Amino acid sequence: MTDLRDLLEGMGESALSPSERRRLLRPKKSLHAAPPGTGPAGETCGSCANLYRKRMGKTYLKCSLTRAQWTGGGGTDVKARDAACSKWKGWK
Repeated sequence: MTDLRDLLEGMGESALSPSERRRLLRPKKSLHAAPPGTGPAGETCGSCANLYRKRMGKTYLKCSLTRAQWTGGGGTDVKARDAACSKWKGWK
């Protein structure tokens, strides 16, 4: 993230408005059952049994434990490479 901040600072004030700058620096939201990185070391969402593939025009990855909060937007998507959370469950 510091690379993006350095780039934006080097562009000068006229390159982006303050609202555009905030939008670019805002971290992307995702909906995990627990904070990512709290699960087993070396595991990811992609190796979790709770990963759900919602097939529409494209395939969207979701955590099945958060199904009640799913929306039609990307804010509830997860990435397969995200670090596993404490609710991680392996395939049996």
